[in-house]
Amino acid sequence: MDGLVDGGPRDQVVAVADDLFFTHGVHAVTMQRIRSEAGVPLKKLYGMFPSKDVLLAASLERRDRIARSAIAERAEKCDDPVERALAVFDFLDEWFRQPGFHGCVFAGAFGEGSAAAPVVVSAVRAHKQGLRELVTALVAGTGVRDADAVGAQLAVLVDGAMAVATFTGDTDAARHARQAARAVLDTALRG
Repeated sequence: MDGLVDGGPRDQVVAVADDLFFTHGVHAVTMQRIRSEAGVPLKKLYGMFPSKDVLLAASLERRDRIARSAIAERAEKCDDPVERALAVFDFLDEWFRQPGFHGCVFAGAFGEGSAAAPVVVSAVRAHKQGLRELVTALVAGTGVRDADAVGAQLAVLVDGAMAVATFTGDTDAARHARQAARAVLDTALRG
């Protein structure tokens, strides 16, 4: 996923931390390493982010914005409403196949013990809720009767594909989830 950096020191630190967390994992990355890579004094770093959990939450919020924006852009390229709703799976398929794919950073952050940090839990939940809302909005564009229910079903398939790709390395997970999502949409459109 590409970065959204406006060039300010805070945004630069978040971008560096995001890259390090995604590449190496949360526990492996220290605030000193982030300071060194971002080129800011440790005192300034802690002035911007009083703890690693606060910085991790900012990193997750950044990644959420990037991911949802990229998914929405991908969907906008589709003329057919059903294909637009399924575009999230095409996005995931490309992402899973990128060199350096290390899995879902949200699952990683949550699973590496940061689940005990309310600020991290809040960022993970906001991402999952925002993703569900995006998927539901795309589903609503197909004209199904109960877009909320169908959107929730597709969101589960999105999360399932991410979990399978993250934990097993199965790069076909998004393709399998797409087929299931297509069946869900076809059934909902017929009903």
